[in-house]
Amino acid sequence: MRSLFTHLNGNAIENIFHLHQPRQIHYNVIMATFNTVEELFRILDDDPQLLEALRARLLSQELLALPAAHAAFVAEMREFAAASNRRFEAIERRLDSMSEDITELRQDVTQIDRRVIRLGNDFGLFRGSYAENAARKSVGTIAIRVGNAKGIELDEFTIRTLDSDALKDKARAFPDISDIPQGDRLSFYESDLIAEVRDLEGETYYIVVEASYTCDETDTDRAISHANLLTRFTRKKAYAVVAGVRIDKDIRETVESGDVFWYEIDDSDLKP
Repeated sequence: MRSLFTHLNGNAIENIFHLHQPRQIHYNVIMATFNTVEELFRILDDDPQLLEALRARLLSQELLALPAAHAAFVAEMREFAAASNRRFEAIERRLDSMSEDITELRQDVTQIDRRVIRLGNDFGLFRGSYAENAARKSVGTIAIRVGNAKGIELDEFTIRTLDSDALKDKARAFPDISDIPQGDRLSFYESDLIAEVRDLEGETYYIVVEASYTCDETDTDRAISHANLLTRFTRKKAYAVVAGVRIDKDIRETVESGDVFWYEIDDSDLKP
């Protein structure tokens, strides 16, 4: 049988556990005996003062202070979390405001982009129109240079430009144009410049000109297509020409091969 002795002396409590038979104590002693752990727990439950004294003897001051420290820590963490939440909410409000500002800015930039694109397109049309006017003014020079490039001597010649109606007449005079896509025919009728060149001996050829500030593949493709159609309709030679201030690098090989002749327009010639 185990024994638990408690010596009461004022507010101080001294606990002594005996794992052997009780020995004589010369103090005022209350003795409680127990046989099982459950009985010990019951004794401690019935005597809070004894329980506290036992806890103080077995546990360090640091461990005893741990619940209070933990409670303080939890309270501090809750306050920190609340403060952090307030800061995050403030940041979210600022981000929402910034997001709205960015959305408005994007809309403004999109509108500016559209205006710039329209201005660029308008400017491109102006420059293309100026290039076409410059080509028309230089049609005689273009005819001579193309003739020289193709080995045609033109000491004296006549030249006549063909408008859209004249091109339609030549297409209609051809026996069958049903195999030509409508889009190709319409593009042919809207050629920038087509001129009929005839020397004094009556030899005739055509120059088919597409004009742009910067000539690119669209211009070469149109010029070649229109020249092929005109040769088909008239059974006469038709030479593809692009007229512009500069050419795109992608068509340089086509120009150098002789499939298309490039007539270089001077910037100073680009006038309304």
